[in-house]
Formats: sequence, structure tokens, C-alpha cells
Amino acid sequence: MAGQASAVERLARQVTEAVEAADLDALAGLLDPGVRWGPPGDPVPPCRDREQVMTWYRRARDAGARARVTETVVCGDKLLVGLKVTGGHGARPGQEADRWQGFTVADGRITAITGFGDRDEGAVWAGLAPAPPAPPGAVRWAAPGHRLADDRVGLRLPELADAAVLHRYASRPGGLDGSWVPLPAGVSLPDCQALVRDWLAGWANQRSFYGPALIITAAGDPALAGLVGLYDRGRRIVELAYGVAPDRRGRGYATRAARLTARWLLHDGHASMVELRIGPANTASQRAAAAAGFTLARPTGSPVPATMKTGHDLRFVMR
Repeated sequence: MAGQASAVERLARQVTEAVEAADLDALAGLLDPGVRWGPPGDPVPPCRDREQVMTWYRRARDAGARARVTETVVCGDKLLVGLKVTGGHGARPGQEADRWQGFTVADGRITAITGFGDRDEGAVWAGLAPAPPAPPGAVRWAAPGHRLADDRVGLRLPELADAAVLHRYASRPGGLDGSWVPLPAGVSLPDCQALVRDWLAGWANQRSFYGPALIITAAGDPALAGLVGLYDRGRRIVELAYGVAPDRRGRGYATRAARLTARWLLHDGHASMVELRIGPANTASQRAAAAAGFTLARPTGSPVPATMKTGHDLRFVMR
């Protein structure tokens, strides 16, 4: 263990030197070829190899982003690095932001990178602090006790076989158009399987990045045609996020799936309110929300870490 700790401490010094000098060649030499980088717990992170990670770093550097290291904390095979970041896309002149990056180390190389906007989250990741308890009133997810369907669509739990369908969409030109499923282009079949397992973990009330999801199917056809994701917003509010595969659009599937899911959540007492958050430019989803019986409420704002700005969505609700 002492040898491992000294290796991570040595890597911490090398990371500090590379970051503060903006020396991307030195940083690349510290990364495992299969390094993955994304939000904590993301089963399919945006960067899934060294080339993709370095592309991200180059774009940030070319946009003027610079960082200085404020702290490094070694905890076993993990390294938590605090940063003061200036410049970059969307940053105001002189603006400085606190960021933290978590590095997982194996055999002297960085094998995974995780970003945090809050030090407490990073401390939990590193094992320096216990995970916070679930908030009061958190939803205990349970599969629908009855069939969710109408004369055009049905909803069912995910199955591991759905991963092959997702992989086929991800592999064909335009198959992921519209960001209807949380997968980046070029993903592998194991990545798609990891996403399905993450949805199933949500249904089992285990640690899950995306939470539970329902698969949209056409009447009489059990194949995946789209999905509805469910997210606990607290205070017995559940947010839905729906998407339909490009070759299944224009048939009213999103409207019907959102209506079926919301009515089930409300009728069975899983939520007192169901909401949708839709971008102002996404007029197709706005029409689908209205047709499903949702009404427009006050808009909502949420921070966008990449730009350090706040994105404003339209908020539709059903009570």
C-alpha cells in the first residue's frame, strides 16, 4: 500500500506540473490509452479513450482556458485535484471558477477522470466523506403493477437485449439524431449494455446515474422505439425526459408515452406532480407536451458547467 501511495503522490506532482504549464504532451503521457472521463457514475462517459480526452483538453486550451492547482489529496488509488480555472468558452474576462477533478490510478497511469463542481462531491467520491443520506420523501421506484399501453404504444421495463438495438442506432448515420438517448456517437455494445444496466439499477433503487427508464414500443411490436426517463426532483415531483428513435418519429409516440407515464405516476401515488423541462427552441417537444395534457408553468433555470452560465428551459407540469 505504501508503494501505491507513493506512486499516486508522484503522479500528483506530475499532474500539477502538466496542468499549470498547460503541457498537454506531458499530460497525455500520464493517461492510460483506455482512460475514460465523464460525470461521476456516468455509465457511458463522453470521453472513452486517451485521444478523446486529449481532444477535450486541446479545445479548452485553444479557447483560452488555464488552470492552477490549489490542492491535491491522495486517497488510496484516487487523487482529488482542486483547480482555479480562468478563460474558456463563455467565461467572462478575469472570471475564476473553482473546479475539482478526480483521477483513478492503476499501474502508474490515470485510468479514469471525473469532474466535480463541488468539493464535497469530490470528497465523497474519494472516500474522504460519507455519502449524504437520501433526501426526505425520495421516490422508492417500483415497476408499474399493470400494463401501460393504449392502442398505439406500450411501455415496458428495459431488457439487456435492448442494448443491441441501441448499438445498431448508434452505428448508423443519423441514428442518434435529436439526442433521443443518452449515448454519444461511436459507442460500443458494452457501453450500450452499461446504459441498460444503469436503468435497471434505477428500478432496483440502487446507485444509478440516469435513474429508471421505460422503453417505448409500438403496439404489437416489442422492439425498442424510444424511451422515457424518470428523475426524482424531490418534494414528490418526478421529471420525465422522453425520446423517440429517428425512424419512429411523427407517429405520436412521445405524446402517448408521456401521458401514460405521467398518469401512472400520479394515479399510483408515486408523485404529486410530473414535469417536463424542454428547451425554448424544441417546439416539437413542446407540442407533444401540450398534446399529452401538460400545462406550461414558470420557466426554470439550471447551471451549465461547461459555460458557467444558466440555461433556461420551459417547464410543463401535470398534477
